[in-house]
Amino acid sequence: MTTFDADAESDHAIARRIAIEAAELLVEVRKEFEPLDELDKFQRLALGDAGDIRATDLILQRLAQARPDDAVLSEEVLDDRARVTRDRVWIIDPLDGTSEYRAGRDEFAVHVALWSRGSELTASAISLPDRGRTWCTGDQPSASAPLDLDGPIRFVISRSHIPAGTETIIERLTASLREAGYQNATVSTYSVGSVGAKVDELLIANAAAYIFSGGLSEWDAAAPFAVAENRGFVARDINNEPFEYNRERPVVASGFVAHPAIADLLAAAVADSGL
Repeated sequence: MTTFDADAESDHAIARRIAIEAAELLVEVRKEFEPLDELDKFQRLALGDAGDIRATDLILQRLAQARPDDAVLSEEVLDDRARVTRDRVWIIDPLDGTSEYRAGRDEFAVHVALWSRGSELTASAISLPDRGRTWCTGDQPSASAPLDLDGPIRFVISRSHIPAGTETIIERLTASLREAGYQNATVSTYSVGSVGAKVDELLIANAAAYIFSGGLSEWDAAAPFAVAENRGFVARDINNEPFEYNRERPVVASGFVAHPAIADLLAAAVADSGL
C-alpha cells in the first residue's frame, strides 16, 4: 500500500500521484477484459463502466486521505452545488476518452485539477498510461517548442465531430499568416480522442492548436488546459477570455488552446467563425 505524509505533500505532487495511480489502475482493469478485439458491444460497455467506477473510487479515496476538507467535482459523482461556495475544489475526470479506452486506443487519460478561490487552477496533472506520459503543473515550467509559421500548421480536433466554423477558421488564419509574410503557411486538421490526448499532441509538438465548439465539461478541460498553460500555451474562449472553473453549471464555452506564436491570429479567426 502506498504510504505518504499528506501534510508534507504539495498539491502538485498529490495531483501527479493520484493521476498516475488511477491511470495504472485503468490499464490493469482493461487487462481483465482482454483480448479486446473479441469483446462484443455489451462487454465493451462493461469495460468502460468498470474503468470509470474503479478509477473514481481510487481518486476519491486518495483525495479524502490527502485533502479531506476539499470539495470534489467529478464526471462520475453527483454534483453537490455547495462546492461553488468552497475555497478549494478538485475537478477530476477518472477516465477521459472512454470510447478510446474501450477500443484499445492510446488516446485516454486521467485528469486531476485543483481550483482555488482567487487563483483559479493551482495544481493539475494528466496521465496517459498507454503513451507513457504524465504532465503536471508542478513540473518546471517550460516554453513551448518554436513553431514554424511559414509551413504546415496542424490543428487537433474531436474525433466525434468537426467544430463549427472550422473551415472559416482555417481560411482566415491562413490568409492572416500570408498577409504577415508567411507565404508557405498551410493549416490542416486531424482527429484525436480525449481532451487529455489532444493537449498531449500540443505538448509533444505534433499540433499547434486544439479548437472545439459546443463547450466542454469542466472535468474535461481543467487539468489539460492548466498543464498546457504551464508550458506557455494559451487557452481562451470564443471571446478571447480565460476559462473560468467551479461554476454552478460546470461547462466551459467553445474556444481553443494554442501555441503562443499563433494565439492572437487564431483568436481573431475564431471570433469571426461562429465557433
